[in-house]
Amino acid sequence: AAVKYVRIRALGLPAAAVIGSAQAGCLGMQDIRSPMYVLVTAAIVNFIGDAIFVRSSNPLIGGAAGAAWATVFSQFAAVTFFINWLCNKPKSRSKVVNITDAIMELTGKPSSKGKSRRQQLTDALKSPVDSVQMSETSMEKARPLKAASQKIRSLFRKRLDKNKKESKKTATTPARGILEGHFGARDLFKKPSQEAIDGFAPYTVPVTTAQFGRVSAWISMSHVVSSSLGPINMAAQQVVFSLMMCLTPVADSLSLTAQSFIPTVSEGKPTLARARAMRKLTKSFNKAGAIFVAGMAAIWALVPFIAPFCTSDPVVIARIKEAVPVTLAIMMTHAPFCAQDGMLLGQKDLNFIAKSYGVFFFAVPMFMLRVKRAALAGAQNVTISTLWSVFLAYNTFRLVFFSGRISWLQRRREREAAALHEDITSP
Repeated sequence: AAVKYVRIRALGLPAAAVIGSAQAGCLGMQDIRSPMYVLVTAAIVNFIGDAIFVRSSNPLIGGAAGAAWATVFSQFAAVTFFINWLCNKPKSRSKVVNITDAIMELTGKPSSKGKSRRQQLTDALKSPVDSVQMSETSMEKARPLKAASQKIRSLFRKRLDKNKKESKKTATTPARGILEGHFGARDLFKKPSQEAIDGFAPYTVPVTTAQFGRVSAWISMSHVVSSSLGPINMAAQQVVFSLMMCLTPVADSLSLTAQSFIPTVSEGKPTLARARAMRKLTKSFNKAGAIFVAGMAAIWALVPFIAPFCTSDPVVIARIKEAVPVTLAIMMTHAPFCAQDGMLLGQKDLNFIAKSYGVFFFAVPMFMLRVKRAALAGAQNVTISTLWSVFLAYNTFRLVFFSGRISWLQRRREREAAALHEDITSP
């Protein structure tokens, strides 16, 4: 069943790649609403698919296979939604007011259209005229005239307010329709232009190296658990890893947000104002990371109480509880690291990231395999907590290392800004 699930899910990999690219593009435009709308819709499709397929008795589309098919369908549905959203601008009503028609309505015959507006205008004009006849001072005359003008303006106010709301809604989703006339569904199957290839070429090796370096820790950890730690630790690892994957994407949003907002500040000439803004933005992301730490730690502290709902085996539950302290420390370092990682990506420090993960790609599995050798040698104290301790050391090192790099970049930016300012101001 597991092999069948993985094979079916593999069919959705092309859709997942398109979804990730479209989402990254929207976030790069500081548009968080567009991907939210699309992914929520895809989640609904996934839920409906689960309800239809999972209960089926057919071994090809039921059970675990049904859940996999539902996810694949939702991924391709998300691709369809994204293409439609990005390639079609919303049809907005014309905001031009026809003055001639408005005048004709207000001055037309009783039988013509616009009767209600003519009556409102008549009432608005009668009221100030009566008041003017009764008033004795210029101040008293001005008040009813002002009231009349306000009533007349109110005839068009609703339409203006509606136009403002439509403009505001469009401004919050700047990615919508941005590819209209430039891209279509068929373009997904076409070879990109040489210009596009040349534009992406400098990022291919650094980004690919970083991605391989990121997953090497998870792959080596899974290998060690499945090949040397036995079924009890394997079951406990599956519960811990699943719960962690449910929570870590919350902190990953810090990295995505930093990648969206950092470039607008970091790019350009190194001025003193830009350097101060970058330092302030760095502090803001660090504070956000601290807030995430508090929330994620509070949630992860509930794992001992959640574990009995995931398994009924007391030995497995004991192993899960044993791993809680070290995994809690990992959760406390994850959010700050995501903030640092996003800030480096936002500053396009890709060579540093690629070289770092190139080292991590070999170093982390090497330490993980040492745990495997110890377990196969008969060591009794080797459990999933041992593996997670290795990962904690890795995560802590990444956090400190990347923080140091950000501080170095900030000092360099400030020195360059000061030198440029001195050159400009010097006679």
